[in-house]
Amino acid sequence: MGPQRLHPARRVVITGLGVISSSGIGREQFWDSVRHGRSGIRHITRFDASDLYCRIAGEIRDDEFDPTDYMNRSEAKRSGRFVHFSMAAAEHAVEDAELDVSSVPRERKGAIFGTSVAGSGNVTDDIYRNYFERGPRACGMLDHLEMAPHATTSRVMIRYEMKGPSSSIATGCCSGLEAIALGANKLRAGAADVMVVGASEAVVSEFGMSLLNLVDIMSHRNEDPETAIRPYDATRDGIAVAEGGGAVVLETAEHAMDRGAPIFAEVLGYGCGTEGQHLAKADPSGRELAEALRQAIAVSRIEPTDIDYVCAHGIGNVEYDIADMRAVKLVLGDRAYSVPISSIKGTTGQPFAAGGAWQAAAACMTLQTGIIAPTINYHTPDPECDLDCVPNTARMARVDTVLLNSHSFGGTHSALIIRRFDEDDEW
Repeated sequence: MGPQRLHPARRVVITGLGVISSSGIGREQFWDSVRHGRSGIRHITRFDASDLYCRIAGEIRDDEFDPTDYMNRSEAKRSGRFVHFSMAAAEHAVEDAELDVSSVPRERKGAIFGTSVAGSGNVTDDIYRNYFERGPRACGMLDHLEMAPHATTSRVMIRYEMKGPSSSIATGCCSGLEAIALGANKLRAGAADVMVVGASEAVVSEFGMSLLNLVDIMSHRNEDPETAIRPYDATRDGIAVAEGGGAVVLETAEHAMDRGAPIFAEVLGYGCGTEGQHLAKADPSGRELAEALRQAIAVSRIEPTDIDYVCAHGIGNVEYDIADMRAVKLVLGDRAYSVPISSIKGTTGQPFAAGGAWQAAAACMTLQTGIIAPTINYHTPDPECDLDCVPNTARMARVDTVLLNSHSFGGTHSALIIRRFDEDDEW
């Protein structure tokens, strides 16, 4: 008995991509930077970082991004920077999907967004400062809501008059992929026709960077920011933090086809695994990540041999990068050496929660263009990272199915599979 053909109402597709990053605002700018390997890592200018050992980041500067382009001035003033990024990413994604959100019944549309630190770094810091300096009367009545992770999802729901599924994710770097997976599940269950999902982060701040500088996880290469982050390279010495947001519009295939929407990809399956050993240290064995990859493949009803490309976490951390490589080898076997696996983080930096959404945008563009984004700054081979990393230069290839993975603190792993959409496919 062959595969069961799912009704288009139970298949989920990606129809819009929105990215806010130092590598580009909007899908086209972002993809142009990523495919050409133009790094968005730069010296920090928002505050005096001279006392920090890491003084570089994927900082989005004020002359590049104005939240009042996406929110009214009073909302922008009250809300956190992480909300600004998600609202902007959502608007870009909706426009990219050519979607008139008002035409979708309120109960048939929803939103799911993730974040790691929420308002810490600007709005939360300001609220605490006002409280300790001048007392509770200096704080606003809704301040406790603006600093909360659910502020982004709530703002998106209000902006698009949504009354459908609503949720917020806080699984660190896995949040972006998990938001996509959870949104897809809501659509498959018939709970909605359209979901706007994504994640954001705003940790490039004096408070956030000062805390991160207490642990030696970031690069010390301040002299040349653009070449500092080196995923899978033997000389890698840590990450560069980035800020921004990413969003995708998910629809049932039936809804998307009925309105003639552009379709970037179909969402197949999601898997997760957890090391459960340490809050910060990573297990380089790749075993738990391999389990997440196997789950995603099984749920997707495909075989490991169907994977054409791996858009990997790859942040320039020694243990995390090795785990990527070992997990792919455990799952794909000898074929792992013939499947390209690249990371965009040398270009974008590590935006924590938003990373999975950025990877999804890059992977969708790979499916659309046949171009695999390179792993930049890869010059010194690491024997532990000996797979095809697509070093430094983009590559043309036939790609139908992409595997994405993220790795979060606490040893949490997530994996998502997307593929080129074909109305006649059986799934």
